[in-house]
Amino acid sequence: MATQQASNSCSFPSLREWEFDVFINFRGPETRYGFTGYLHKAFCEKGIRTFMDAEDLISGNKILETFDRAIETSRIGIIVFSAHYADTDFLLRELVKLLECSRRKGQFILPIFYYMDPGDVRHQRGSYEKAMAVHEERFKDEVPIWRAALRDAANLSGLHYKGDEFEYEFIERTSKQVLAFLKEDTLPVVADYPVRAESQVKSSSSFSNPRQYQHHVFLNFRGCDTRYRFTGSLYKALQDNKIHTFMDDVGLHRGNDISRTLIQAIKGSRIAIIVFSQNYADSSYCLDELVKILECHESDGQFVLPVFYDIYHDHVRYHTGSYGKAMAKHEEKFKDDLSRVEKWKQALFQAANFTGFVFEGYLIIFCLLFFYFLNKIPNRYDLAHIIVLSRKQYEHEFIGKIVEVVSREIKRVALPVADYPAGLESQVLEVKSLLFSDGYGGVHMVGIHGNGGSGKTTVAHAIYHLISNGFESICFLENVRENSYKHGLVYLQNMLLSNVFERKNLKSTSFDQGISTIKHRLQQKRILLILDDVDKPEQLQAVAGKPDWFGLGTRVIVTTRDKCLLESHGIERIYEMENSNSESNIKASPGKDNREQLGEKSTSGDQVNGLLEPLVSEDISLERSKQASLIQAESNTEVIGCNENQADICHTHFPERIDNGKKEVPNGNREVDMAEKCFSAQLESLEEKKRELKEQIRAIKAEIAGFHSRDTVAKEKKRSV
Repeated sequence: MATQQASNSCSFPSLREWEFDVFINFRGPETRYGFTGYLHKAFCEKGIRTFMDAEDLISGNKILETFDRAIETSRIGIIVFSAHYADTDFLLRELVKLLECSRRKGQFILPIFYYMDPGDVRHQRGSYEKAMAVHEERFKDEVPIWRAALRDAANLSGLHYKGDEFEYEFIERTSKQVLAFLKEDTLPVVADYPVRAESQVKSSSSFSNPRQYQHHVFLNFRGCDTRYRFTGSLYKALQDNKIHTFMDDVGLHRGNDISRTLIQAIKGSRIAIIVFSQNYADSSYCLDELVKILECHESDGQFVLPVFYDIYHDHVRYHTGSYGKAMAKHEEKFKDDLSRVEKWKQALFQAANFTGFVFEGYLIIFCLLFFYFLNKIPNRYDLAHIIVLSRKQYEHEFIGKIVEVVSREIKRVALPVADYPAGLESQVLEVKSLLFSDGYGGVHMVGIHGNGGSGKTTVAHAIYHLISNGFESICFLENVRENSYKHGLVYLQNMLLSNVFERKNLKSTSFDQGISTIKHRLQQKRILLILDDVDKPEQLQAVAGKPDWFGLGTRVIVTTRDKCLLESHGIERIYEMENSNSESNIKASPGKDNREQLGEKSTSGDQVNGLLEPLVSEDISLERSKQASLIQAESNTEVIGCNENQADICHTHFPERIDNGKKEVPNGNREVDMAEKCFSAQLESLEEKKRELKEQIRAIKAEIAGFHSRDTVAKEKKRSV
């Protein structure tokens, strides 16, 4: 037995102490995994402590005691009246208890009539009449009490959901009303909500759109099957995650063919989500959209994600069941244009073979809305609307998985092939082989080492684009060096956490807390993490200290100009960029061959440009380049390069490395001496420039501090006046 108590995130002031803010009274088989599940989720997200029973309850006195206590200590009782609510005697006893507490303790009761006419509850008509007749045989003494409770509850002001608006909007309004009551301890009288016609094409905002796409996602679905429930909730979840989504309007379809607006929306979307439902294939519009989506997949690489919503994928693939009947009708209707029907069949087969999501339920024998429809006959309802599905999972959790996949796909870096330099493919394949040389298990870190401008970042982007689909979460931290200097190491930690978990409020306030959070949160996650332009050991320690911080299957890629940094961090798999001037790639050797090697594999002055870039002006860089070129032209020695990290210590280590060069190059003493003098002069000039810059920065900081001090004094004077 498990009792799902509530979110304990916060509580609200009230006239008395309550253990729970809300107690939900509902019939599990009808609404647990759909409407009531979403309602509970909305409450918890707003910090409302909610009691909702678990699905595996075992009857007994302890359960009754638990529920009685929960009802007694809840500020609000919400009753979800559904078609077969009255079938369950346990719920009716809960209802009696709720009304008793309302009279005795002033608890607020909010009835929700979910696809139910309040009059049917009040007067026990339809399914409620049948349920009461059954109860008369077993609970003769209690039935009059239950009838009175149903009548009293139905006479209270409440909410009525008829299925003519988006379910998530109704739930959001309900949760806001409850939240307002809990904060103020007063709730306005609630009447039936008016139906709001959706008259605009839905589109969320933010996420900077990749390439030229107008939308991140295009939703292809059968409106009368899923618009106001599953697809509406999916749209809202995408919107909440700032994913720009196109969802057509109720009245957008006109004529026999899909409109130009829809065609442009399909072409302008990076991802197409196809919601296959029971009656999807009945609609020629849905099928035409599907054909267009697959055309865009073939021509533009559009990402296609099918969702099989309470439909077997084989029915879609092989046109059986309701899909077979629909195709037969189309063949009759379009007998003069059978090629169109054939395209639809091929499209269904192709789409059903994509990797996607399956949301399954199984039919049970009673009808959720039959008696409601008997009295309130709509223009059109299909069997799918009146058969209740006993879910095997919460719908909002299922939608969350879809959103996660979509978010990951959107984050993928997609560089146009034309932007890749020649030879990139072979480099990418070599790095990939380092990443997966031992298979796909374990946790591996791979370094990409090379000079500035050697293409390290481009290779990292290409790898990221190539393999990102194989991970639960992905994170590309660009400009680590720059961001670390500007914002600090905690900023890098928070960037990693917010990228992986897509939550802005998940932040650390200290370096140690950041490490603890990363280890705790990521130990079970298989992620792809790329750290671009790392230049300090503490940057690695901040976000990727050890392999055991991450879940099995994780891959970490580090790009840097400092090979020693990689080795000191225990990264043994290192890819050397081809034009890197590291000692492992370019070895000095006497004679003409070495001169040619230097000419081909280096870029003269560019090799030492990395040393001085951040600290010197353009003319100094130019002069240094000329000197470096002269050194190369006149000597057969190894060209020595340092990165920014080594700038402070190059004058200490350089003479030793020059001595090594002397040993390797016979009769090269004069050239080496010249190189040593040139570099020593440059480094002295560099140190002087660095000291000047530090003094300027110190002066600016002092001036800013003085300004703040004067501003504070002025504000204090103004406040006192």
